[in-house]
Amino acid sequence: EEMRSLIVEKGLGPVEDDPDALVKGWLQREVRGGVKTHWIRPRKYWFVLTPDSLDYYSSNEKGARRLGSLVLTSLCSVLWPDKQTYKETGYWSVTVFGRKHCYRLYTEHLNEAVHWVCAVQKVIDSKAPVQTPTQLLMRDVEEHCGSPEVLEQIYRCNPILRYTSSPLYAPLLPFPYGRLDHGYTTLRDEAVKLFNSLQQLELERDPVPLMQGVLQTCLDLPPLVDEIYCQLVKQTTEPPAPGGQGDLHYWQLLTCMSCTFLPSPPVLRFLRFHLDRRTESRFPASEMAKYACFIREALGKTKGRECVPSLEEILVLMRRQEMICTVHCPGAPACSVAISSHTTAEEVARELVSRLGLSQSPNLFALYEQSRRREQPVGSATLLADVLTSLAGEEREQDPPCRLCFKHYGLLDTDNVPRDSLEFALLFEQ
Repeated sequence: EEMRSLIVEKGLGPVEDDPDALVKGWLQREVRGGVKTHWIRPRKYWFVLTPDSLDYYSSNEKGARRLGSLVLTSLCSVLWPDKQTYKETGYWSVTVFGRKHCYRLYTEHLNEAVHWVCAVQKVIDSKAPVQTPTQLLMRDVEEHCGSPEVLEQIYRCNPILRYTSSPLYAPLLPFPYGRLDHGYTTLRDEAVKLFNSLQQLELERDPVPLMQGVLQTCLDLPPLVDEIYCQLVKQTTEPPAPGGQGDLHYWQLLTCMSCTFLPSPPVLRFLRFHLDRRTESRFPASEMAKYACFIREALGKTKGRECVPSLEEILVLMRRQEMICTVHCPGAPACSVAISSHTTAEEVARELVSRLGLSQSPNLFALYEQSRRREQPVGSATLLADVLTSLAGEEREQDPPCRLCFKHYGLLDTDNVPRDSLEFALLFEQ
């Protein structure tokens, strides 16, 4: 409804003489049948592109009735014509995505289709970025963070910032209109679905699979990372039962998010304010405050993951503990190393070098992924949590299972290795 003001009502003059028209011409649009007849056929209309909307009329004559209008904002998108559609139908297609409507237009000429696409995209690019109420309120919170009275009034007067038991009908952040591939719908729809998943999380006895599903969606659709952070901040602000099981499930998912994804700077500032001023200051020594402290430290180390945390890692993060990683050494017993979600392969290799007394060796050591099919070194900057997740996936398919090994990586001096040393045993086995 608020976008309706952008549509300028046209007079009864000739459609062709519209002074605001940027591009106009005949195009064919898909027309669907009724409930009983599901046919789809193209029908020719007179289209007019203005600085605010894409309108279509029954004809280009004087007094022609406007049949529809698609308001163009910065969130709209347009798809270029593709050869596959032309081969199947004989027409070049132009698809324009709006908030509620999608126009699929067809023309027989490629240059005409490209002309319309470029013109529509130019109008979209000229529009000011759309800001949601949540974004505006995040800015207000940041500006008045030094005034407790003003902050309380902001939170009291704006329920969108607080916990809600009702469903979310629109995302908290702006997303472009248009469909996605890989089995997903639109970003807007996926954001609303994720909020439904969060609400379901409150009642789950075993929340781990649902948490992993949310994390996987964020890995597949990176624009949703900021949205989930905002949704979790919302649901952990003034909940009905602070510290209850449902509230702690939100904090546990927020913990997993902080060890997997880094939000954008505006959302990160809003999240840090929520952790410091709205949680730790209000509920000192509580479970929420402990999670908030853990999350704040994790955000300082997180750089992004290649895999979502495994079920075992999520269970460890829910308890704010470290994982135990087993590393095998040729000719020596296996070593158990405590790691976090941010530990790299180089850090573990360095610890093993120190623990096994190899610090004085001129040779280089590294961790290797070892399975029945292959053996390859693990990159020094690779997160070991990602390696363990990928190895866990391969273990189900292979026998013997995949494992991590500690071996020589660079042989710089093999002549002066003492015969009675552990390094000689490693060198011999290798």
